[in-house]
Amino acid sequence: MVDTVKVSFTGTPHAAVPARRRVTLANGVRLYHDGLGTCKAEAELPKLIWGHNGRLLGNQAELDESIARFRRVLSRQVEFKSWQWVLVDLCWQFQTRAAAVILAHEWLRFPGVRSLPSVHCGGKEISWRGGRRSLKMYDKARQFGLTTGVLRVELRLAGGQLRQQIDENAPLNFTRLWGLFRRELLALPPVELPEARRHSFADVVAALPPAARSVALLTYQQGRTVRAVSQFKRDVSNACLMRIPWNWRDQLPVEVPPLPVNVEPCRRCQNQPKHEENQNQAGQANTPRPDPKTTQVSA
Repeated sequence: MVDTVKVSFTGTPHAAVPARRRVTLANGVRLYHDGLGTCKAEAELPKLIWGHNGRLLGNQAELDESIARFRRVLSRQVEFKSWQWVLVDLCWQFQTRAAAVILAHEWLRFPGVRSLPSVHCGGKEISWRGGRRSLKMYDKARQFGLTTGVLRVELRLAGGQLRQQIDENAPLNFTRLWGLFRRELLALPPVELPEARRHSFADVVAALPPAARSVALLTYQQGRTVRAVSQFKRDVSNACLMRIPWNWRDQLPVEVPPLPVNVEPCRRCQNQPKHEENQNQAGQANTPRPDPKTTQVSA
């Protein structure tokens, strides 16, 4: 449910933590302080439990455990009492044809973001980018080198947009966050997906809104014969009839989220220890290379 979080707090860092520089702590936690007591920290909460973010935090207990680990890592390097949430990424994953869902949303606007979405990676990722509010969809399985389609949807709220939705000083509540995530996604209109087969150009045109579809048909007519244009229009009409409804209201139940769809990296050991104490005993063989712009500080 929650992936990346950022917090701000007042604290006293240990002498080994340099000021005015982002420092990477254990389990990928990032810490910055200005030397005057103002501190900021960031972490991907699922990584604190499972070592990657392909698995979702599926309930309140897992959310609380990840936050406790986040706080534990920070407390080894800085003394503080409380913090404020400044950024929260909410996410969920769905077993579906991710590319088809992305294609169907290419011309839709996300309320609160002025511009149309940007499509990346050859139609494998789509994002609506706002200053303090953004939405992104992409194929999580493809990111992990797998072939099974898993659509990941990420909603980012920060600053004033976040403070309008949650209490920045209170603990994160899983049920309320799910309600917030669902409410924001329902602002997207229902769409239709092409049938599960190799998509032709006619399928792509059929996925467009009616106004954009008319423009595409006019553009296609340039330099082509009447017979070719007539055949293409028939292909587009047939493609429109073979589309599958995708409604976010059906995908997002009211009370509780659907069963989580988790993705494991293809080369990852299936019996990886869950507790960070066991992870520390596993050695440093899989420790990520440090970012040249960051400093590594041991716990």
